Amino acid sequence: MPTPQENTLYITLQYLRTVQGVRKYHWALYCTGSTPPAGYLVHATDTNRAPLDLYKDVRRVSDPRRSGSLVVVLKISHSPGIDAIEFCADAVRLMDRRHLPSGESQWTCRVWVKEVLATLRRKGYIRFPADLDTIEERCQDMADRNIAFMGNARIFNDLSWIDSDDHSRDSLMEIDALQPAGRGSTRHYGPSPMVIDSTGSRYYSSKPMIIDSSSGCYYG
Repeated sequence: MPTPQENTLYITLQYLRTVQGVRKYHWALYCTGSTPPAGYLVHATDTNRAPLDLYKDVRRVSDPRRSGSLVVVLKISHSPGIDAIEFCADAVRLMDRRHLPSGESQWTCRVWVKEVLATLRRKGYIRFPADLDTIEERCQDMADRNIAFMGNARIFNDLSWIDSDDHSRDSLMEIDALQPAGRGSTRHYGPSPMVIDSTGSRYYSSKPMIIDSSSGCYYG
C-alpha cells in the first residue's frame, strides 16, 4: 500500500453524503515535510461557526489516513512548504463575494482549494500539467471510482491520475457493491450545515473526527 511521500502537496477528498445520485466530498490540501505521513491539513471549514461562515483552518496531522471518511489522497505537486501555502491561502478573499470566481454561486471548500492552488501557481510556487477545471473533474472522478476504499484511502504519488484518459464510470456499480457495510451516506463533515459545492446542497453536523488520540489532532 503506497504511503505519502516527503515534501509533497496533495488534494484530499473526504466523503460526505450522496445528493440526488451525486457524491459530495470535503476538499482539503495536505502537505508533508521530511517525516510523512505527518504534515499539515489546510482547508476551509465552518467548524464552531454559523453555517457557511467559512474560515481557513491549518492544523498538524500525524496521519490523515486514519480518517474514516477519507477516500483519496492525490498528489498535485511538490510541497513549497507550509509557510508558502499559508501565504497564498491568506491571499484568497474567502467569503468575499466580490472575489468569488466566475461561474461559482458561493464559497465552498472546493472553490477555496482551487483558488489556493491557482494562487500558488500564479506566484510560481508550484506547477501542474492541467487547468484547474480539469483537475477538479479528475478529483471528483477519482473519488467516485475509489469510494470502496473510504477509511482505507488510496494514495496516488504521481500525476498519472490527472493525465489518465480513462474517465469511464462503468465500474461505479461494482465499487458500490464492494463498499463495506456501515459506510453508506450517513457520514458527514463539520459541526453545522455547510454548502459543500455550487449546487447549494447541504450536509449536517457531526463532531470533528479524532485521528490521533495521543496528540488530540483532528482531521475534519
